Amino acid sequence: MDGESTLDAPASDAPVSGGAIGKGRVGIIDVGSNSIRLVVYERASRAPLPVFNEKVLCGLARGLDATGRLNPDGVEMALANIDRFTTLAHNMKVTSLDLLATAAVRDAADGEDFMRELERRPGIKAHIVSGKDEARFSGFGVICGMPDASGVMGDLGGGSLELVALGQGRLGASSTLPVGPLRLMSSGKSDPKKTVLDAIESVRWLREETGKTFYAVGGAWRSFARLHMEQAGYPLHIIHHYEVAAEEVRAVARLIAVQSAKSLEKMPGVSRRRVDTLPLACLALDRLLAALKPRTVVFSAFGLREGFYYSRLSEAERARHPLIAFAEEQGADWRRFDLAPSEIFDWLSPVFAGESEDDRVLRTAACHLSDISWNDHPDYRAEQAYIRVLHLPAPGMSHRERAILAMTLAYRYKSDPKSAMLDTALRLSDGRGRSFARRLGASLRLAYNLSGGAPGLLPQIQLRRTDRELRLIVPATAKGSLGDVTARRLESAAEAFELKPVIVRA
Repeated sequence: MDGESTLDAPASDAPVSGGAIGKGRVGIIDVGSNSIRLVVYERASRAPLPVFNEKVLCGLARGLDATGRLNPDGVEMALANIDRFTTLAHNMKVTSLDLLATAAVRDAADGEDFMRELERRPGIKAHIVSGKDEARFSGFGVICGMPDASGVMGDLGGGSLELVALGQGRLGASSTLPVGPLRLMSSGKSDPKKTVLDAIESVRWLREETGKTFYAVGGAWRSFARLHMEQAGYPLHIIHHYEVAAEEVRAVARLIAVQSAKSLEKMPGVSRRRVDTLPLACLALDRLLAALKPRTVVFSAFGLREGFYYSRLSEAERARHPLIAFAEEQGADWRRFDLAPSEIFDWLSPVFAGESEDDRVLRTAACHLSDISWNDHPDYRAEQAYIRVLHLPAPGMSHRERAILAMTLAYRYKSDPKSAMLDTALRLSDGRGRSFARRLGASLRLAYNLSGGAPGLLPQIQLRRTDRELRLIVPATAKGSLGDVTARRLESAAEAFELKPVIVRA
């Protein structure tokens, strides 16, 4: 053990000083009120990629309000699993392992005793995270996964609810409330609804944040999102950036809040481990949405752990877009050619002039991922690329944008993928997005045909767009050697732009 400390998130958005981030794999043991989780990331970066993620429900906060102490059985289970997690992390060759203890440990009379027990365990940097810091780290986590987040984040754990205002990539006012479901269950208070309502009403700054998006973080609310996906027949079971109208969320939350554990067990999509706490989590969600009156609720898979590392990144690293960072880092492993993604991007820029910033980000990511299925069977490259991209563990894109990027890669490998194959993406996107995906995919297909994956060839040929034509401008010496395949690829791209294909001698 490298020593216990109380961790302080910065009052500003400057990176946290102290404690260098390891260059290799990094791990976090998150000691919450209900669960203990080990997550190991490939590296601490703008787009943290988990290579291991395991959770154990210990219920440390069960009975905390009544006794003022940690649940003894939970402590025993927690220490045993922390020992196991430490061994696993060591065997995975992590360069740093941080333990973050939150509401249960910081509020319990024997919390310090628990931390002293950890002092006997080597290789861990253990921290008690204050309520204010927990809110800030969770807020940083949402920004890490959704750089354009603007509204209010709520992170519901077993023992507490953290709230923080978000906007323009920065954190605003924050609060922590002792209304976690596990704490409410064991508090002995007869009216948890009034307890939650009084706590929320006490946060005065929330009144200035009404009408904005609400970002839901925490295991209980992720369970709610899974249940909602199941009930709604939603085609993509990825929690991160799952977006639902607030009134619809409130209607379902109110229904769940009055269900018995026996009734919840029969509902598809409900984890049996959550049947006791889910009704109270839904009560808190309903009351919070009633106060905030947002139009939309967005669920985030990023929270405290990702925010902890994000707060320690350099300004330059934090300024990177998470989707582009992910595509750069992972795309390099899929690339077989020396052709740089930046060369493809620059070559395509003239025909995508006037694109939005969101489209530019998607085009950049597509260029980095454009060789993602080269080693699949030719008959299945389009399908494999589509499935792989649709399900990437990548932050920084909405489900609509995820669908557009997946379709782009399908068109990059095949000019006419079957609509049945693209069913999920078609349901999640709109006409404009589908058109963009087809145009970009067909253009990438043409780029690889012309370059053969070799650098330096694309700059010798120009792709230009007029009101009526998509022009391929080639040197006079090369025009006769382009071949039928190039003509077909140009024709396919021009059709996507609804233009006439023309090959012009330079």
